[in-house]
Parts: sequence; C-alpha cells; structure tokens
Amino acid sequence: LSTPHKQLTFSRAFMAAVGAVAAVAAGLLNGSWNLPTKPDAPRLVNAAMYWEWEQIWLVANVLIVVFNTFLVLGVVGASTLGDVYGGASVGELGSICAFSLLWGFGGVGYGQAIKRVGMALGTSIVMAQIVCIGTLLPLVLALEAGDMTTQEIVGSVAGVLLACAGFAMSSRAGLLRDAGGETATAASADVEGVMEVKSEVLVADVEPAAKGSSRSTFVESMAWCVAGGVLSSMLQFAFVFGGGLVDDAEEAGVSKEAAAMPVWMLCFLFNSVGHVGYASRLLTTNDTWRKFRSTTYRDWAHGSVMCALIAVAFTAHIHLYGLGAAKMGSSGAVFAWPLVMSSTVFTAQVWSLVLGEWASASWEARVANWASLGLLVAAVAVVALTAVL
Repeated sequence: LSTPHKQLTFSRAFMAAVGAVAAVAAGLLNGSWNLPTKPDAPRLVNAAMYWEWEQIWLVANVLIVVFNTFLVLGVVGASTLGDVYGGASVGELGSICAFSLLWGFGGVGYGQAIKRVGMALGTSIVMAQIVCIGTLLPLVLALEAGDMTTQEIVGSVAGVLLACAGFAMSSRAGLLRDAGGETATAASADVEGVMEVKSEVLVADVEPAAKGSSRSTFVESMAWCVAGGVLSSMLQFAFVFGGGLVDDAEEAGVSKEAAAMPVWMLCFLFNSVGHVGYASRLLTTNDTWRKFRSTTYRDWAHGSVMCALIAVAFTAHIHLYGLGAAKMGSSGAVFAWPLVMSSTVFTAQVWSLVLGEWASASWEARVANWASLGLLVAAVAVVALTAVL
C-alpha cells in the first residue's frame, strides 16, 4: 500500500475507534442517568429521599428539553437551525416527529410487558427487539447502498446475536434470583431497576409482575411485548429517516459531528410529550402534586440538582450516540446502536451489583449474571473491532 493510502486507512480506523468509544460512553450514561430515582441509591445522588418517582420524572423531562434546546441552539445556531428546517420537506419533518412521539410512548408498552409476563422475560423479549430492529434498519439501507463489506456484515450480526444472548442470560439470572426467595420489597426495587436498562421506560407504577398474569391472555401479553420493543426502537428510525436533515445541516456549515442535532431537537421535544403526560397523570392519580409545595427549600434544591444531573446525562448520551455513528462512517448507525444498547445493559447490571441487589442471590443466579456481563462485553468487543478493522 502507498503511504497516502496507509494514512487514509489509519485515519478511518482512528475515527471509527473514536466513534466506538463515544457509543460505549453513551451506553454508560444511559445505564447510569436513572440512578437518582432509585430509593437505594447513594445519598449524594438520591432524589427519591425527597420526591416521588413521578415528581422526579416530570422535572427531569422538562429540564431535558430545556438543556437540549440550549445545547442545539448554542452549537448549531438559531438561524442555521431555521434554514435546515425550512429546507426540509414536510415528509421528513413529519417522519421524525412521528417516530419521536412513538419513542416517547414506547416505555408504556415496555412497562405493560413487564407487568404481564414478568421482569426477566419481558426485558429479554423487548431488549432483543430493540437491538435487532434498531440495527436491522440501517443495515438494510447500508446493504442497498453497498456501503458494507462481508466482514462488517458478519461482525455486526455476530455482535447483535451476542447482545441478545447477553439479554437472555441476564433475564435468566433475574429469574433465578427471584426464585431464590427475594422479598417483595426487593422485587419492587428490581422492577424500578428495569428503567436503568433503557432510558425510555415508564414503569414506576408497575407492580412486581408475576410470571404469567391471569389478567391477560398469552396473545395480549405478547402483543404488549411487541409494542414495547417496536415503539422503543423508534428513536433509531427517527435518526435514520432524518438523514436528509443531517445532510442539509452539513451543507449549511455544521460540522459532521454536530449535524444530527437538528434531528435530536425534534426527537427530544416530541419524546417529552409521552413522558410529561404520563408523569402528570401519576401526579394527579397519586395526589402527589401537593408534595412539591410541602418540600423544604433544601430538599427542593437537592432534588432539582439531581434532576439536572439526570437531564444532562440523558441529553449527553443521545448526542454521544449521534457522534459515534457519525465517526464510524456511512454505516455508523449499524455499529453504534448495538454498542449503545449492550453498554447500557452492562452498566445497569454493574449498578445492580454495586447497590447490593444480588447480595442474597443464589450461586447459580450470580454465575448467570456474570455470564451475561461477559456476553455483553463480547458483543461490544466484536462490534467495535468490526467497525475499526
């Protein structure tokens, strides 16, 4: 190979490596941002000591929209943003908004799936759909465009299969742990912990699920599982179908790394509709609006700071995903999505260990949990190496 060609190859590999690191970092944030909502979180980062879940969720989601808006306006600029939206077709803008709205409601289906078939089985089914659907769409588009080699196709598919195996093993670990005689309190905490698995879950008021609910038929339960998985994958659809806005942003002078920001602006705004609406309903149903007034100024300050941390981490993980996909080239979304999802579940599992959720688990459950962590690490390694080499 000539020296210029070697330099070009090295440059591409380096950019892909940066993209992989950004995608993994996005997963680390995605698996951690929900920590302040957990009652057993360390006191320093615990907002649940003062506020109910729906209070935290409402404030955090309002701040998410505010922070993201200021970030996008600061990087892209109001004038450029207006030009990008003004030059987009109604179909493009409508697709992004519709997919983002569906993404926001995806957590409702996820929560119902967990309620009807159980945390372990529900998580396995839904997460497998999310990573498969979210990877399949850009993979098909990349294949049609001829942007992927045989090695990249095999590596991405192998990574997804390893990720699904990791999800299944983590579900088995959860079943074994629950079968070992955990208390109802621990089971309830476990259901809330599912929100660490993916940032869009709205299951705070979901009761600990029995394995197979008598209140629903098998078909209905599976329908909720499918709805949760499909709708929760809509963020990837919004990103992929928003490719025209990304191109327009680059033509308007926005850097490649920030060109997805006009898409994220719409995604965050319409995603908040489901979350804010759901939190507001819970505040009304549970009569917890009044707790905002009864909270002391000191507790208000601490709760607000925790919600701000949630908003920053959530906002950052989405933009890091976009950065990772951009750095990994034209087929970057194929690699970035499974990296983010696998890293998310891995991080959530690690936090569950740190918080002592496995302290009373059986030896078999712990082995299954460590096996799931190993499979998720393998999935990240395979996808990352495939993107870089």
